[in-house]
Amino acid sequence: MTGAANVREFTGKHMLAIMLAFFGVVLAANMTMVYFAQSSWTGLVVKNSYVASQEFNEKTAALVASESADVHPVVSFAAGTLQVTLRTRAGEAVSARGVKVTLGRPSHEGEDRTVELLQNGPGVFEIAQSLGAGQWTGTVSADVPGHGLWSRPIRVIVK
Repeated sequence: MTGAANVREFTGKHMLAIMLAFFGVVLAANMTMVYFAQSSWTGLVVKNSYVASQEFNEKTAALVASESADVHPVVSFAAGTLQVTLRTRAGEAVSARGVKVTLGRPSHEGEDRTVELLQNGPGVFEIAQSLGAGQWTGTVSADVPGHGLWSRPIRVIVK
């Protein structure tokens, strides 16, 4: 008596099924990665890199001028209020006009916003704002008497 009667033969249909399953899994994984890549950060840093390169020297000069001003921001977010405190190294309040904050997620443009803050004391500027939890990056800018337009990059962590 032989056990050869129960052996199944490997056919072309079996190989076709294995190949379709393999490439189906690869395709599904790739499509998942494409979806997440498309729905998150665009990778776009500037809209026109040629124009940005032509403005590099002017932007660098503006940053150097901003650094020379003795203005140091402290940015905080608590209880739905975004607060920017502008002080000198010595701790004195800095008077400024038109204090604006541009905020966005570092990985997505969908929640970008620019808000103008209202003065709430010497060197203290606030606005009610709804920010989701996580990391926000941006720029605080103001018209500082004696220095002109001043700006500084900022980062806010909302818990």
